[in-house]
Amino acid sequence: MALWGNTDAISVKSGGTVAINYDTGAVTGAGTSFGVSGFAQVGDILRVGTRVGTGTYFGDAVIVAVASTISCTIGSTIGLLHAGPNAHTSTGATTFQVSRLPKYTTEQTRFSQDTDFNKANPTTITITTAAATGVAGVGTDIIPVSVLGTVNTNSDALVNDSNNIKISSVNATQVSLASTISAGISTGDTLTFKRSSGGYEANVYAVAEGGKESAAGGQYQVDHAGWVGVTTYVDNHGNLRVKKETLVAMSGITTGNVPLYDSNPLA
Repeated sequence: MALWGNTDAISVKSGGTVAINYDTGAVTGAGTSFGVSGFAQVGDILRVGTRVGTGTYFGDAVIVAVASTISCTIGSTIGLLHAGPNAHTSTGATTFQVSRLPKYTTEQTRFSQDTDFNKANPTTITITTAAATGVAGVGTDIIPVSVLGTVNTNSDALVNDSNNIKISSVNATQVSLASTISAGISTGDTLTFKRSSGGYEANVYAVAEGGKESAAGGQYQVDHAGWVGVTTYVDNHGNLRVKKETLVAMSGITTGNVPLYDSNPLA
């Protein structure tokens, strides 16, 4: 069995949801096609949850057995979010993607989503407040506001409906968010912006030649296309720091999962 493949796009046609029992490693799918040609197979990696928007990313695990189109087993939960000792016994039903990234990374604690191993809890502080200059309805990701210069896209988020929503861009009249708001905003409402520092996030990306070119000249610049480990953290000055490690250099890698690697894959 190969230690890695050249595709990060199997889940483009996989679909459905999975729930994982941490005690047994049993994966129960709904609307899944485990074992069907062209879909998730033994040796493929489940990327459980989502890293986009406000969803929860549980991490990566290797499929070691397939019983049916809606039932399979993973080999280890070491790469999955536990959020403290025995805090999770199951993921519950959640979305997933399928990849053929290097299998060994799923059992390396530096890439694990388990907070017992890494991801030291970041410090979150309120950096500024501002008044909305217009109306923003539920489901929008554009907020009209005169943004103060202290707000940036590296580490800051808008607090909305108890969620910290990452800022993707700012200008003199509005803030663009990485996902949509769930509580409407009226003109004059006080908006709270927060910043995280400390902690870190590590992930394995499939970097195609196009992604390599898009990232050139920026903090996410990589030396090679292929499978790349990327660690990001925010220092105590609010500056984004990015460390890259080429795990497998290759050309012709197929991408398709999200986030797609480019000049800012976390935006």
